Amino acid sequence: MKAGKLVSSLGMVSLLAVMVACNDESSGNNAENNNGGNNNGGNNDEGSAEKANIDFAAWGGPEEINELQELVDGVNEKSDEYEINLITIADDYPTALQTRVAGNNAPDIFYLSQEWVSTYANSDVLLDLTEYVENDEDLELEHYYEDTIRVSSYDDKLYGLPWISNPVILYYNVDIFDEAGIDYPDESWDWDQFRDVAKELTKDLNDDGRTDQWGFTTHGWPPTHQWIWSMGGDVVSQDGEVLVDSPESIEGLEILNSILNEDESIPASNTIEQQGLAEMFKAGRIGMFMGGAADDLDRVEGMNVEATVVPKGEERVTFNWLASMVASADTEDPDVTYQALKDMTEAIHTWKIVPPDSRLADTVLDIEPRKTESAAQAMTESMEFARGFSGHPQQQQIDTIVWDHLTSPLIEGTGSPQELAEDTAEQLRNLLEQE
Repeated sequence: MKAGKLVSSLGMVSLLAVMVACNDESSGNNAENNNGGNNNGGNNDEGSAEKANIDFAAWGGPEEINELQELVDGVNEKSDEYEINLITIADDYPTALQTRVAGNNAPDIFYLSQEWVSTYANSDVLLDLTEYVENDEDLELEHYYEDTIRVSSYDDKLYGLPWISNPVILYYNVDIFDEAGIDYPDESWDWDQFRDVAKELTKDLNDDGRTDQWGFTTHGWPPTHQWIWSMGGDVVSQDGEVLVDSPESIEGLEILNSILNEDESIPASNTIEQQGLAEMFKAGRIGMFMGGAADDLDRVEGMNVEATVVPKGEERVTFNWLASMVASADTEDPDVTYQALKDMTEAIHTWKIVPPDSRLADTVLDIEPRKTESAAQAMTESMEFARGFSGHPQQQQIDTIVWDHLTSPLIEGTGSPQELAEDTAEQLRNLLEQE
């Protein structure tokens, strides 16, 4: 394992990783907890000593971890080969995992969000699953949504099985639309219609000269990529070509810049920072919000919220937050570890939305019955065109440059889309030329 190489390549945890940790309701302490299992030979039941011990590291808040432990127990009961020991990392998962890897103490299997897969794979930390999957007659990889496999791969090799996908969909406040007499958003909407309606929904409700209701809100979420992709552009291509300053990318940035700085349809930055993006929507002050499929925005007490797919540009695309189950290259018994990884991943598919396996598309409401039917439909439809980041060994540094030189200045209105795109492209090319 090239632990030193990994340590030098990781650096700052990306903003996205921090946002994801918050969305996963981390419990806020730094302890690692062993939930069941035993590192020294499993439980003491007769015959269990021959089982291989598989350490499994995961993130999550207390309730989520309790549910995950039940899944682990169920998987363990069905196996004669292994005993999975759940290790929960409650806070700052990327850093804690990096520390374990650097100390040659990597878990056998572990969660890894999409922006880290290429970094770990390039550093020889991960077990190459390609041959295991090819030789597994019980695993039909073609049933996974194609892009979920792409972000679990690096250099034409598969390093993980995706366990969750969370595409961005468009939530909307039904009562605000009804009050304005405007038809609800649907799959026919493009960015022009979206912007027009957002402006129309922005109002001073009590005639005091101050805006009380806004049509939309955004402040770095969804990622800037969402708008770039929709116009046929990209930040960095799959093969490492910098495209953020292409005409298509700049066209997407022009749309985002208009929303941020021209349309007057979103709250001021300081208001968003003080009150929160999703919180303002939940307070009934925002007409439309782009949130993750698994968010609770459609079950806020006292609110009537439905959902649909995001607006389209030259093509329809939405950001997908993805995470994979991966294995350590240093695991003692790779064959058994692969089996545990696969079994655990398939168990999670019955617990978390949206399952990356297309055969489970109709199970969203079974897994999470609190979702509205419109949200469930938007999720499954979005999986057909949702995508994650291109995936690059220096994804964290790429994310930092994009935030510092593009997204943040756009929010602040301190440069034109073309100027900022050109500056970002220069920074990215300098970074990637150092490889």
